[in-house]
Amino acid sequence: MNSWVSLLPPIIAIILAITTRQAYLSIFSGIVMGAVLLEGEVFAGITMSFDAVAVTFTSISMVKSLIFILMIGAIINILQQSGAINEAIILLTEQKKWIKSPRGAQLLTFIMGTLMCLEGVGSMMMVGLVGQPLFAKHQLSKEKLAYIANSTGSPLAWLLPISGAGVFLTSLLNAQIDQGVLPGQPMSYVFNAIHYQFYTILVLLSVPVLALMKHDFPSKSPMTMTKDSVQTKDLSNSKAITVFILMLPIVILLISIFFIIVITGDGNPLKGNISDAIYWGGFIALIGSGLVYRLVGIAFSHYMNWVIAGFKQILPAVIILVLAFTLSNIIGQLGTGTYLASLLAANLPSEFVPAIIFVLGMTISFSTGSSGATVSILTPIAIPMAISLGLDVALVIGAVISGAVFGDQSSPISDSVIVASSAANCQPEQHFRTQLPFTLGFAALSFIGYIIVGSMS
Repeated sequence: MNSWVSLLPPIIAIILAITTRQAYLSIFSGIVMGAVLLEGEVFAGITMSFDAVAVTFTSISMVKSLIFILMIGAIINILQQSGAINEAIILLTEQKKWIKSPRGAQLLTFIMGTLMCLEGVGSMMMVGLVGQPLFAKHQLSKEKLAYIANSTGSPLAWLLPISGAGVFLTSLLNAQIDQGVLPGQPMSYVFNAIHYQFYTILVLLSVPVLALMKHDFPSKSPMTMTKDSVQTKDLSNSKAITVFILMLPIVILLISIFFIIVITGDGNPLKGNISDAIYWGGFIALIGSGLVYRLVGIAFSHYMNWVIAGFKQILPAVIILVLAFTLSNIIGQLGTGTYLASLLAANLPSEFVPAIIFVLGMTISFSTGSSGATVSILTPIAIPMAISLGLDVALVIGAVISGAVFGDQSSPISDSVIVASSAANCQPEQHFRTQLPFTLGFAALSFIGYIIVGSMS
């Protein structure tokens, strides 16, 4: 459907997200509109919209991602209920006295978010878990915490070749190599594109920079010590249960992921199966930490209650992701991204191509709320264009990813905006409004950067 009507589903979803503040309603309305356009009549479109949600679960990789996110929710709740995070914060703030200021609170929150860098949603939820009590103590805003969560999760995942996003990008580039479009190995392009991800790098670096500048966002209400920000700590008082033992879920997760990557890559972690490593690492972390907790006196039934409660707590994020994936699929069938690309990509001077591709990525990702969908749409378009114009392929890939990250971080219908807001206990529209001046500013700087580098290529 190569016409302007393909823009209606994302436009409707974005407008409703801003005006109604109802994420589920907004995204599903976009799904219904897209289905009606595909079917050509209202009743058939409504029927298809429900079927489209079910079809989303036919993707094995998508289902594995959702299961892993549920496991991340369980791990985070275990860390919360066991008192692991609270004990770690007490150790750093009261015993070691390393965290004594709002600046330190923000930096520690950022660092803890990087520990879950292999999965964007997990990183954002970890930022929320660590940040809520620290931000409450230092009277920092929920909006700033949401910004840290959003600016850590997706940007870091796209910068790391070993993350789930990195594996996704590698598979897209491998398809281009199989088709004879690109020579060489996909991983070399992924590594070479890292320093060309101008927006991604800027927004990630902004977190520690703003923390060091003691910057906070304007807020209707600062973070306060509530039931959500005070962690349960009824088992960690025992001297036998150390902070290290309580933190075992995340320790086992990271170690198991690394070893599975090495094993599946025959000793080379760069060739390992990151997707399976992340998926199986979640199971190993839950089972392994459950066994260790049992050995130190925590009842298995108690542990399982924490796991189930963690599933329930992260379920809203899973629902959002399902709807976001469904909307992305509908928009893909409509050809919204391709239509936008064709509008802006015709007859471009070669020196402006990286900058225009960046803008294309911004537009598509803001309209779809998905960085993955944007990279999927633009990669097979941008790479042949770069080769035909004699441009650096890594530069173009960096521009694609940067544009995709902007929309994923900024769009009101993006799962990242909603999950980050939920992690910070902040209203999504408030997070959207307070971070937009920063994201637009970084986008402007990145656009100028792509023009400069493009003119030098």
